[in-house]
Amino acid sequence: MKKSLVFALTLLMVGVLAIGVNAQPSGEIVVYSASGPEITGPIIELFNKTYPDIKVVKIHAGTPELFSRLRAEKGNPAADVMFGGAPLLYDREADLFTPFVHPHKEHFATNDPDNIWSPFTIFVQPLVVNTNLVKPEDYPETVKEVLENGPKWKANGGIALAAPDTSSTGWTIVSGIATAYGWDFIEELVPYVSVTNGSDAMFNAVKDGELPIGWINEDLGYQWESAGVGVKLIYPSDVSTIQMDAYGLVKNGPNPELAKIFLEFLGTKEVHEVASQIVKRRSVRTDVEPPGGLPELEGLNLFYASEPRDVVTDRFNAIVERAQ
Repeated sequence: MKKSLVFALTLLMVGVLAIGVNAQPSGEIVVYSASGPEITGPIIELFNKTYPDIKVVKIHAGTPELFSRLRAEKGNPAADVMFGGAPLLYDREADLFTPFVHPHKEHFATNDPDNIWSPFTIFVQPLVVNTNLVKPEDYPETVKEVLENGPKWKANGGIALAAPDTSSTGWTIVSGIATAYGWDFIEELVPYVSVTNGSDAMFNAVKDGELPIGWINEDLGYQWESAGVGVKLIYPSDVSTIQMDAYGLVKNGPNPELAKIFLEFLGTKEVHEVASQIVKRRSVRTDVEPPGGLPELEGLNLFYASEPRDVVTDRFNAIVERAQ
């Protein structure tokens, strides 16, 4: 009788252990992201296949709005993960995040020594023209040429440019060009500009034919051009701006353990191959090939945002006010 009881208890313990080993993590995480569905969609889809019991709720808005929301919610965060935005933003808002030592960090081309952010991808902002509004012979080869033809663009609505206070891409473009040519150049450019409220509005204004020319993140522009949407990417020979996006663990978020699973997943080679080959963004992983169809970075004159966002925003807004 005792042997039977011991045997039964042993089977029960084995069964409990087996359930524990085979159990999949489950629950829900909230991800704040300024990236559009063309970027996050394939990645979240792959995550859902890998972790079918973890639901990802994505909140999409501009990077400044999302960081402001994180600041306002600091005492009781709604988000678990911030996905997207420049590393400089995470550095300046470090108290909103919990350090996370990424298990794949040895494969990243760069890292945050404080582990507040992990790098994700690198992407350039080339010019984009609407091919129904701009003839091939009028395609500019440089940013200087964009300025020289300012009256022509203005006659067709203006040059699409996202406001730096609502768009990280706008901040990068304005700061990068100002670094290359000085703020006097921005002052000369602004009268021909149509300022948009956010990056998506800048991209779509050219795609939809509202404006003839602007700037775009190369991954989205490449997808549109390849699909025959009616846009043409132009990498200026004098100034091409470039961004790196990052992600981090929101401090005191509601589901930190599930959030860490998502963060670890974002750094895997499998995800970065999706980012490179499907999304068409340049991976920070050194063991992932760059996306096909995009030019080599070594052949471009690249400029990052070199000034703090609030400085760029204040100077740009003052120029816009004077132009008006």
